[in-house]
Amino acid sequence: MEPRSLVPLLASLRILLALAAPTDLPPPPPTITVIPEKTEYLLGDAVSLRCVAPWSKEKIQGFQFSGTSGWAVDVRTPKRSYVYTFNLTRPKDGGSHACTYTLINRYRQPVRSRQSKAIVISVKDHPPQPTLTLTPPSGVTIEGRALVFLCAAPAGDGERRFNFYKDGVEVTDGVKVTGGVEVTGGVEVTGGVNLTLRNTEAQLRLATSSQNHTGNFTCGYEEETEGRWIPSYLSQPIRVLVKAPPAPPRLGVAPSSGAVPEDQPLLLTCAASRHALEVKFRFYRNGVELPPPQNGVKFTQNGTFSRFFHPKTPRGFGGKFSCRLEEEVGGTWVWSPPSDPVDVTVKELPSQPALLLDPPSGLVLDGDTLVLTCVAAGPAAQRNFSFYKDGDRLFSTMATEERARFSVPVATDAAGRFTCRYEEKVNERWIPSPFSQAMAVTARARPQLLPLVAGCVGAGVALLLGLLLAVCLCRRRRGGARWRGFKNKEDPSTYPMAYVDGGDP
Repeated sequence: MEPRSLVPLLASLRILLALAAPTDLPPPPPTITVIPEKTEYLLGDAVSLRCVAPWSKEKIQGFQFSGTSGWAVDVRTPKRSYVYTFNLTRPKDGGSHACTYTLINRYRQPVRSRQSKAIVISVKDHPPQPTLTLTPPSGVTIEGRALVFLCAAPAGDGERRFNFYKDGVEVTDGVKVTGGVEVTGGVEVTGGVNLTLRNTEAQLRLATSSQNHTGNFTCGYEEETEGRWIPSYLSQPIRVLVKAPPAPPRLGVAPSSGAVPEDQPLLLTCAASRHALEVKFRFYRNGVELPPPQNGVKFTQNGTFSRFFHPKTPRGFGGKFSCRLEEEVGGTWVWSPPSDPVDVTVKELPSQPALLLDPPSGLVLDGDTLVLTCVAAGPAAQRNFSFYKDGDRLFSTMATEERARFSVPVATDAAGRFTCRYEEKVNERWIPSPFSQAMAVTARARPQLLPLVAGCVGAGVALLLGLLLAVCLCRRRRGGARWRGFKNKEDPSTYPMAYVDGGDP
């Protein structure tokens, strides 16, 4: 190729090189410095980053600051330097930081420069997390009992200030503890709140807890470093639940009136006033706890209520009954007040009645009526009387008096053993009395009167006829003797007297 032919080619290359001039490449990086310059920064320090752009004929539009923690800031300014200031509020605010600037090129387009050299800011971390413990350990307690918090920090020689928080709100002002010095006694912070301080721990005592203390508690401390108080990380939270003390349970009795007949069942039911996971019940009679069950007596518990059952209430078992419960709260068994007392009266069973017969002998003839009278002891009351013959009930009747009658038409086969009993209404229940003594009844047939009367009449007639015959015979004998004397017309006075008497001469 001839040299003359290279001239147009060289001219084209100059044009291409002019189009690819360095002014179209990203502008050079700025210079970044930190004020103040320290090896380690403290939380709360204010840090300034100064970013300076190199000289250029292009116009500056602004600066951009960024950190490795993820933050970035754009600042619009025509100046060739800018100072951005921020506070170090957390350890993440440290790390690598850089800046860039933006200018308007000759094509009136914004162009961002290359990034400055990175500046590393080292931030001292928070003091280590303390440990918070509570008494009772479960965090559950009863209103009125004490809550004791203990905030323990790692060993250290610097001065410290401890703080306690409830639901993120401080409940104590920071109280300073000088390293190596034990503070004796306690510091009264607020009414009923006492703070005891030691070298590496603080104790917060709530002498009388209330339900307002329910919530999440944490604690922390601050260490003095270079004249500044640096807060520690907060402790793990502890959940506190302050419950109202157990209310008195409710005691029920069956029968509801509290009057139970002797040897009849008695049921007491003690029910808690609120739900609880762990509950124990106690029953009392006249203030003395009832002994363990025996002889058919039962104690049963089902969740939040318990029953005392006596199948045959003995005489003298009455009195004032009550119950209490123990509720497990935070590992501690808490007594409730006693229930309202219930009066129980044990009534004697109805006494044995007496059965009266009419006729009293119990001997009745066919056709007569046997009257049975059942007499109950005691004052008049509503009773149901029943009469029995050989164990079979014959008749029942209601009466408000102490006796009832029953008439039995007697037949020849009505003989048997009669008894009676009554039921007395006690507490809406009918309680039967024992049976009366059995009374034997004998029934006989009535004698036949017509044959007897006929025989008596016949005997009377025969006797009368015999008497009449005897009289007639007697008269005939006497009348014949006189006739013989008169017939001969003999003067009886002429006969010797010996002959008249019929004697020998």
